[in-house]
Amino acid sequence: MARRHKGFTLVELVVTVLVLAIALAVALPAFGALRERFAAMNTFHALTTALMTARMAAITHGRPVTLCPSADGLTCRLDLRWDQGWIVYRDPGRTPQPADAGAILWVELRAPGPVAVRSSVGRHRVRYQPSGFSGGNNLSLRACSLRGARLLGAVVVNVGGRARVEWAREGQNTPCPYAP
Repeated sequence: MARRHKGFTLVELVVTVLVLAIALAVALPAFGALRERFAAMNTFHALTTALMTARMAAITHGRPVTLCPSADGLTCRLDLRWDQGWIVYRDPGRTPQPADAGAILWVELRAPGPVAVRSSVGRHRVRYQPSGFSGGNNLSLRACSLRGARLLGAVVVNVGGRARVEWAREGQNTPCPYAP
């Protein structure tokens, strides 16, 4: 009686790998868009949390509190890039940098990801007054895809100090207002 071996033939294996490769080729672009969406959602959540923490600290302590972009967690950046992180610090003297490490209330350092974040031209930081107002004019922190240079959404801080998230419309490939 002849023994029968169990397993796949070379043709069956090649066909299976080919079907798997086609399925991955179709699914990978959707996963990239999903990854960008989750990264933007995470960034917006972290930014609004830091903004509300700064606002509440200013109201609670009766002194100005500032939120600014930071790459090292100790000093404020002087450009509009927020994608490497930000700090919240007590700012009674309304200075462009924290007085010392003890003045820093919150540090958020971020690893490079699929999303770039920039603030409105002319607004490098958000300074909350003891009243909770942010003063000046509205500030937008816009998130754009690094892969497709399209706008994903923005965190908008109004003069009253309130932060809200505005998502870009689904299906519309709104170009990014800056070069990521």
